[in-house]
Amino acid sequence: MNLYPEMPADVRQRLDAFASQTGTTPPEHVLIDEYGDGGALTDEILNYCRATGLSLDWLWLGEGDQTVVREGRA
Repeated sequence: MNLYPEMPADVRQRLDAFASQTGTTPPEHVLIDEYGDGGALTDEILNYCRATGLSLDWLWLGEGDQTVVREGRA
């Protein structure tokens, strides 16, 4: 049974691989209303990306670097 019917499987694979590499726990839910019509990203995944530097382009599209360059941040 696919628990993420609206989300491509490769997105979940990239998320799980990133979490494994960084020693973090990925959010359970990536899309709002995963079982319905919704396709917006959850606050959970957005906060995870912000906290870890995970690039949404890399996560969703598989393009670019997996982490965001954080210039000027301490």
